[in-house]
Order: sequence, then C-alpha cells, then structure tokens
Amino acid sequence: MMVAFIAALPLAATVTDPINNLNETIVKPVELTWDMLFKVILVEKYSSKHKTKINVPEFDYSLQQLNRKEVIIYGYFIPTTLDGNSFVLSKTPFSSCYFCGSGGVETVMTVKYKGKAPKYKTDDYIGLKGTFALNSTDVNELIYVLNNATQVK
Repeated sequence: MMVAFIAALPLAATVTDPINNLNETIVKPVELTWDMLFKVILVEKYSSKHKTKINVPEFDYSLQQLNRKEVIIYGYFIPTTLDGNSFVLSKTPFSSCYFCGSGGVETVMTVKYKGKAPKYKTDDYIGLKGTFALNSTDVNELIYVLNNATQVK
C-alpha cells in the first residue's frame, strides 16, 4: 500500500510513518526530456579571456530550477574519444547528432559516470540517472552535463 502512495508523490514530499513515529522526505528524480533542454538561448558576448566573441547560454528559469538536481534522461550513447573514456548522450543517433551538423548544442549532454562507465555501443539507446548541471562558463565543455551518472534499469 505504501508503494502506491510513494509512486504518486510530487518531486519532494514528507511521508509520515505513524507506526514508527517517523517522518521521511522522499525526493524523486525529475524525468528530463530533450524538449525541456531547448529552453536556452545563445547570446554572443565578447570574452576578454579568449579575445573573441563566444556564444554564452542563457537558461530558462525552468532549467535553472533543475541545476544540481537528480534527473533521469534517455538518449543515444556516443563516444567522443577513441579510448572510450569520454561520452555524450544525444537526442539523436550519431548520424544526425550535433557533431555531424544536425541539431544544436542543446541536443547533446556530457556524461560523467559515477565509477567506471558501462560498455555501450555507439547509438545504444540508454537511460541514465545523475546530477544535472548547467554550464555557461567553460567554453571547452558542453552546456549540459550529467554528473555521477548511473544506468537506469
């Protein structure tokens, strides 16, 4: 009976256990969709550090609210180095991903695994859970990062 109740909870809720006189806060990960990630605009700004104009992301308030929160997202696995130690999750398969000229930077996300990364093949469709991070300062990193990622069963 408690399982059905927990499944219907909002993102965070306090559950009271009257038998043991305990209160417990349960926080469910947000299921992040690629459509949600389109709520960003790129603004061209001059960077004195790089001595050139760069595109700086400005994130919608709804995305800002998810920064540093646990999320679940599904997409296509794409390795970005030959040694297999760097990965992105993409809205689309490799043949039509951002790096091949289709889509924008909002269609890919850096994945940083918690521990050793599982072995996937390019274009495996996978689900990942991790801590979502917005990046508007490091031009050498994608604008979305999933930290401490683990596979969703």
